[in-house]
Amino acid sequence: MSQTTPGRRLSGRRVRLDTTTVLAVLLPLVTVGALLLVRGGGDSVAEPHPPTRTSLKSATIVCPSALPGSPAAYLSTVGDGARGEVEVRAGSEKDTARLQEGRVTTVRPGTGPVAVDGEDDLAAGLLGARFGGAQLASTACPATSPHQWFTGVGAAVRHDSVLEVVNPDAGRAVADVTVYAGTGAVDVPRLRGVSVPGHSSVRLDLGAVAPRRGELALQVVTSRGRLAYSVLDSSDELGRGQASQDWLPGQADPATDNLVLGLAGGAGSRLLTLANGGDDEVRAQVKFVSEDSVFAPEGLDEVRVPPQGVARLSLTDALQSAVADGVVGLEVTSTQPVTATLRSFVDGDLSHAVGAPPIRHGASAIVPTGAKRVVLAGARSVGAVTVVSRSASGEELDRTRADLRPGRGAVVTVPPRATLVSVVPQNTSVTGSVIVSGRGAAVVPLVDPVLSGLVPDVRPGLS
Repeated sequence: MSQTTPGRRLSGRRVRLDTTTVLAVLLPLVTVGALLLVRGGGDSVAEPHPPTRTSLKSATIVCPSALPGSPAAYLSTVGDGARGEVEVRAGSEKDTARLQEGRVTTVRPGTGPVAVDGEDDLAAGLLGARFGGAQLASTACPATSPHQWFTGVGAAVRHDSVLEVVNPDAGRAVADVTVYAGTGAVDVPRLRGVSVPGHSSVRLDLGAVAPRRGELALQVVTSRGRLAYSVLDSSDELGRGQASQDWLPGQADPATDNLVLGLAGGAGSRLLTLANGGDDEVRAQVKFVSEDSVFAPEGLDEVRVPPQGVARLSLTDALQSAVADGVVGLEVTSTQPVTATLRSFVDGDLSHAVGAPPIRHGASAIVPTGAKRVVLAGARSVGAVTVVSRSASGEELDRTRADLRPGRGAVVTVPPRATLVSVVPQNTSVTGSVIVSGRGAAVVPLVDPVLSGLVPDVRPGLS
């Protein structure tokens, strides 16, 4: 029997070991080389790129639930030359409405919330509103929003608020609600992770969910899907037979300069509420705005707003004669951003004036018929504004040009028949509201419409 010598056996093993070693060394090198070749196209793959701004192709606004006896909703478009049909959806029911630039269309989809979808030319400049109530009440139909503030809400018997959260899409959406009080943020587990099924809504009565005395503020954040938010605020003077409700407009972001415009005339209580979502105390100064000047009234102290809390300032006495003397609003300047709402219960009617952002391009609002004024202030430089008023049929009722100057307010009277009011500033930005009076008062802030969207820059790359 033949035998293999030990030397040959060793030699065979050494050949196999060398091959393994070579592969172990070469494979990582080949992998690294391939990665370098993939990245060799330039630095553009690794560099971040901002989103591209494009014309708005679709938009959704949501009208809140109707007040008793007022089931109608009102729609319009201010898109240049826009006309066509929008989809109107109430729960699972769908319908269409025909819109044309400058005209107001009335729809009656029921008493629940209504989602309106506009495409292409009807996306930019889509407007909606709801009115009604025993006393005058009005609200614009908001667009879906990733976050929103509501300042000056209540959760008690005499002052209560209902937050309505509407999901216009088919999939489930989720909202998180933070409550701020005078002592800081309030832990309310039922307001965290509020789930809203597709094409439905959730109504949260704060008096039942988180009963608490005093003025509060809400910060709502959409954590999943798309949602639209609205608040119906109510005041009930128990035993006096006076009760009223009106919608409380939201604010997108806190600011260090808040102009609160549109003050109802008459006798009653007026309460300014400021909310601070930051971690430091904020100091705020309140001034009055008239057509002649912006001035600090005597005896009005600085307001201190606690971290993640709210502060309130009674202006009942200070504004009682000031409104009759021509004061049209408040200017609130603060050391850090806050939100601001003036809640007025005057002659048995509830109304709200909130801090609104500057109008830079032009803003429009659908408003009820009746006596009304456009109140403007906050011009950054000398300029002008053109206020155009139209009837529901699109007839131009009035076109007024008013001068704007820093440190002064401006008031433009609007014909009672007007239902669509547009404001276009020239050479300056300005803040404005429409105040409607009749059976009480309602204040509608003027806000620049969304005319474009952002498309994210998405490119293949390696993590």
